[in-house]
Amino acid sequence: MSTAPAAPEAAEHLRRQARALAEEILAWQVDGENVPSRDEATAAVERLDAYGEQLGKAVRAEMDPVAPGKALPILREAHTRLGLPLTSPVPPFVLATGAVVRRAQNLARLVIGLLSALDTACSGPPVPGGTTTNTPLIEGIVE
Repeated sequence: MSTAPAAPEAAEHLRRQARALAEEILAWQVDGENVPSRDEATAAVERLDAYGEQLGKAVRAEMDPVAPGKALPILREAHTRLGLPLTSPVPPFVLATGAVVRRAQNLARLVIGLLSALDTACSGPPVPGGTTTNTPLIEGIVE
């Protein structure tokens, strides 16, 4: 017997986790008392990248390919910003803690945007003559 949550419950759990992490990270202060360690910020970037990828796939699966609305710009941004390495293009190639925290906060804003796009895509009107799910756009580049 499987103990894994059903698909709708798993999706809702993902949304709650992603939103909670994003809100926690947005409360970080680079120059204040609430400064995370570099390791904490790096782990947050990795988790947000994973959440962003999953949410992006969900948005592509739910959006109307004929009239994508506000989902298309956020998907383009996600495609550009998710999965980038945490290194600097110039020596010493290591990002300072503040830069990693800012990256995490920018990804947190992106995740919140993806959550908003997913909420909009899921609450939109059904496609006339369509199915209950839309065919996602080509994986990767979204245009």
